[in-house]
Amino acid sequence: MNLSLKQLKVFLGVANASSFTKTAQSMHLSQAALSAIIRELETQLQCRLLERTTRTVALTDAGRMFYPTAVKIVETLEKSVIELNELGRQKQASLLLGCTPMIAASLMPQVLARFAQAHPESQIELVDRPPSELHKMVEEGDLDAAFGIFFSQLSGIDRVPIFPVQLVAVTALDQAATSAVTRPINGDWRALEGLPLITLPKDNPLQRLIEATLSKEEVTSGKRMVVAHLQTAIAMAHAGLGVAVMPSFCEHICQHYRVRVEVMRPAVEFSFYRITRAGRGTLTVLDQFSEMFAQAAQRRPTSAQ
Repeated sequence: MNLSLKQLKVFLGVANASSFTKTAQSMHLSQAALSAIIRELETQLQCRLLERTTRTVALTDAGRMFYPTAVKIVETLEKSVIELNELGRQKQASLLLGCTPMIAASLMPQVLARFAQAHPESQIELVDRPPSELHKMVEEGDLDAAFGIFFSQLSGIDRVPIFPVQLVAVTALDQAATSAVTRPINGDWRALEGLPLITLPKDNPLQRLIEATLSKEEVTSGKRMVVAHLQTAIAMAHAGLGVAVMPSFCEHICQHYRVRVEVMRPAVEFSFYRITRAGRGTLTVLDQFSEMFAQAAQRRPTSAQ
């Protein structure tokens, strides 16, 4: 037996209207098509449901017995469709996103506030984690998307570039007598020769890119201070303890420190990405948020030095 929702709706329509003609018109079917649907339903149930006379259509005993069952099935299915559609709409308007702590502290507050104002029907939840944890959470379906500089393209993950990034040098704005940075950088890689650097750990992908560039430019730095977080590196540069080389989007957190930010030349460019689990459908609200995030990230802070 293979009953369909259309068969049940046609049967109920005829039973309620007591007319094949009226039902065919209201359901935008020809009378021949409607009659064929009823015949197929009666064949599957192996009984007559409707008794047709020259003036009207009436339910048979079997039809009266089947009627409440058909009503219940149709109502249940239609209710489920409404609930599922509503769930889909809620899912489309609700996102669980991830980013690194520095992005969460600098860019995300303003983006979330602007997005909430522009899209009051949408709900965004945010978690801040290191890149490796964000990648794992996206892969396991715990996040709808994550934002960061994910250098590796891994299977099972879709990686979409959001905006371009360059490497910049961050130094103390006030060159006090105690500062370890004794000369201006002026965005020149070779000016880093012999100067102390504030770096991330050697196994960090970003730091590996910086080291490769220093090697290419034949620059030998002075002593190193290794820290785990970009914001810590900025604070150390602010204190005059060395030069911190980092991504250009760090300007948004640099505005809270008295530091100078200079784009390094020759330029080293790479991408800031949005990652999602491969195969998931496109969410309009995610694209809207990503666009607003990219605009905010590329807007130069007015108070940055």
